[in-house]
Amino acid sequence: MINPAGFLRKHWKGYAFLIPIFLVLGTFKYIPFFDAVKMSFYNWNGANVKEFIGFDNFVRLFHDDTFYAAMKNIGVFTISGIVIQLTVPLIAAVLVFHVTSKKLQNALKVWFVIPLVIPSIVIFLTWQWIYAGEYGVLNQFLELVGLESWTHAWLGESKTAIWAIIFVNFPWIGGINFLLYLAGLMSISSELFEVSKLDGMNAWQRFIRLELPLVRSQVKLIMVLTIIGQIQSFENVLVLTNGGPGDTTITPALYLYTTGFSYNEMGYSSAIGLVLFIILLLLTLINNKFIKNTEKID
Repeated sequence: MINPAGFLRKHWKGYAFLIPIFLVLGTFKYIPFFDAVKMSFYNWNGANVKEFIGFDNFVRLFHDDTFYAAMKNIGVFTISGIVIQLTVPLIAAVLVFHVTSKKLQNALKVWFVIPLVIPSIVIFLTWQWIYAGEYGVLNQFLELVGLESWTHAWLGESKTAIWAIIFVNFPWIGGINFLLYLAGLMSISSELFEVSKLDGMNAWQRFIRLELPLVRSQVKLIMVLTIIGQIQSFENVLVLTNGGPGDTTITPALYLYTTGFSYNEMGYSSAIGLVLFIILLLLTLINNKFIKNTEKID
């Protein structure tokens, strides 16, 4: 049995390299987090006003219509994000994995990885240009093909704004999720694919019985990352609609930002952040409990 104290004494030089990492994490992650938890119980404007008010911020929050609108919107974003990220990148990864030409396969890998190196703000501004009103690319295209009646102020109408934001990054393939699925497929033993051929499986049967069960760990990870990313979504809504029209597209993270930095209600915005943290923690625990890893398949 390993003696932890002796092990640390023997390898102390290696662990010493972790000290700067812990210092950075403590300074820029943990200290601000616990400070925000503390400030959620205060009426605080970020400067000279600091009055302890107990749970008043949370009472106000759960009677805040804007917060409920933001939670409804983030529910739509999260559900649509999960559906998209658990299907489209997986299908693309499977198709690329089974490309017989190595040159074509490598070219497709590069093509789908390129979006990772493009700043997100550039992508959002590009889609803002696509969705622009009279002179937007989408409306110009619809007019060109004789579908003038389909044109909209896509980001300016309450019925279309939230769906327009969801459609950003179409076809939703390029990025880290595609790579995670592809890595999971590449880790499957080639012998299993040989057995599937001998059993006479077609492509659909192979996907359902072999590939999907063996990338379950990737599915679990991507679901967690998608939930976290969607609930924390901020930049896309800020750039495209700033939460409008009205509260149609506002998200909790954007509401936190505007409350804290536009109205100087830092205590209230800290309460919003704490509630979001609790929601994310609960959803992550539920995901870990009910979705098995690949190694745990019976």
